[in-house]
Amino acid sequence: MTRFLTHPVTALLLAPAAVALAVAGWAVAAWAVLGGLAGYTLSGSV
Repeated sequence: MTRFLTHPVTALLLAPAAVALAVAGWAVAAWAVLGGLAGYTLSGSV
């Protein structure tokens, strides 16, 4: 499982999830996902 979480495809899966959450009106969850993506990419995992 941890191998999947460090895979670049994870970012490609989470980005549409953030958009879907924002469209659904779940703004806080969308910001949480986007914050996680930012930390993920800045950490050098991608």
